Amino acid sequence: MSPSVLTETESRRWHPATEIIVLGCALVLVFGIPSPVVPLLVLAGSTVAAMASPSVKVATWAATVVVLCVPMLIVVGLVQGLFYPGDDVHVLWQAGPVRLSIEGLAIAVQLWLRATALVALCAVIGLGNDAARLFDGLITLRFPASIAYVCASSLSLIPLVSTRVREVLEARAARGWATDRWSVRLRLLPGIVTGVFTSLLVTVDQRHEVLEQRGFAASDHSVSLQDHSDSRWQRLLRRGGPALTLVLIVLSVLGLLPLPGAEDMLGGLR
Repeated sequence: MSPSVLTETESRRWHPATEIIVLGCALVLVFGIPSPVVPLLVLAGSTVAAMASPSVKVATWAATVVVLCVPMLIVVGLVQGLFYPGDDVHVLWQAGPVRLSIEGLAIAVQLWLRATALVALCAVIGLGNDAARLFDGLITLRFPASIAYVCASSLSLIPLVSTRVREVLEARAARGWATDRWSVRLRLLPGIVTGVFTSLLVTVDQRHEVLEQRGFAASDHSVSLQDHSDSRWQRLLRRGGPALTLVLIVLSVLGLLPLPGAEDMLGGLR
């Protein structure tokens, strides 16, 4: 990629510190306000952000959300929607111990929307950033350099996870395991996860030790690794976003935020 294209792309993106603040505020609102309207807004905003981002492939983002959220939808729908406990419920359909109730559907919808909004927003941030951008964003927010390094390293190690898992599966296949079958992969999963997690911790620790020996974080003044576009309104958003989030949470707790709950939105089914 040529420098001019890179500059043009960066100019269209938010500062990474702004993205981190928006992510944190959105997650607090999603889990702090008991209304499906909030996760729906976050999900819609994540979709628009994924489509508008010059660094996020919409197909990859959508596949990530579907793979992580569809199984959750099935599990939550079965557990809460069909086996919701209690007698004081509005039953829509029943067959033996299995019954479909409005209260169970309300909880299932709320849980799934929250989880989907979380996954969708984190996928936009994760797929649209690299380790250097995350490090710069955390440094701008005055995080300690050691914490910023660990978080940035975690993001940079994601491709390494895929490589390690593939290598382990290839090694097992060479020893006669039928790794093309999902039942076999599920049996191997605990060992693979343990080995990969341990190797990643060792890798991060080794990198951090090398950087410390070379004077990492010895200075109180840390500089950005890259140039990022910033503006006055973004700096205002980074300061006003958390304050506005706190105000909305307080209003919701006091019952002064007129947002419908999941049961209210499903009330037409009664």
